[in-house]
Amino acid sequence: MNEEIKTEEKISLVNAVMIIGLSGWGNAGEVATFTVKYLADKLNAKKFGEILPEKFHDYLMQRPIVSIEQGVIQSYISPKNELFYWKNRKGGSDILLLLGSEPHLGWSTYAEAVLALAKENDVKRIFALGGYLADVSHEIETPIMASTNNKKLITDLMKSKLELTNYKGPTSVYSEILWKGRERNIDVVSIWCAVPMYIRGLYPEATYSILKKIVELIGLELDLKDLKEKAELFKAQLEKETIEQPQLRDLIENLRRRREKEPSYIF
Repeated sequence: MNEEIKTEEKISLVNAVMIIGLSGWGNAGEVATFTVKYLADKLNAKKFGEILPEKFHDYLMQRPIVSIEQGVIQSYISPKNELFYWKNRKGGSDILLLLGSEPHLGWSTYAEAVLALAKENDVKRIFALGGYLADVSHEIETPIMASTNNKKLITDLMKSKLELTNYKGPTSVYSEILWKGRERNIDVVSIWCAVPMYIRGLYPEATYSILKKIVELIGLELDLKDLKEKAELFKAQLEKETIEQPQLRDLIENLRRRREKEPSYIF
């Protein structure tokens, strides 16, 4: 194992997929991090290590969190990139999860560490998840876009009704992983979910929508009923707020009128 990664146990995965969710620039609606957290909890995945933070995080941009009670320090938490695994006892793909914070520094080294970890654990495909703010409303089906470093995967992405990305501009560390994955012959798919611009905090509908695509693409049997109910409750609360808040109601009405325009987004 490379020096950027600390492990607590040796794992052995078979025909695995890796799913990455990072906080930061590409985590609108908390879709990236909440999706991976949900999977870790739902599958009862086991933590086995972490990517060490020292080379990758600027503590002036993302400060550690301290807890002090009655003058005594209780905890000190630095930015984390935690690693979990789940063995598929039914014979399908094992799953490796990376849940953490997008690095501020050393993107190339970070990407190399992630790809080396994938190679060592028989990962056949990496899914990197993101969320972007867009001029869409919660009333329509959540737009989901995908890009990859392997043209042969395009057919599968289209079968899953994922929109193919057309974009040029600033990017996330996922693009570094996509690019370097080509050199290591590791397939990488980056999937991004649109989040209405007026959403603040967690947007369960995005997680539900993106997870439906993920389980289809990897052939995973996973009951998402609880997540669907959470998304429906959130939507009902949002409808109530729309009635009570004229400014929000006007914004959604404007988005309704612009629905046929392709949503703007960031990557």
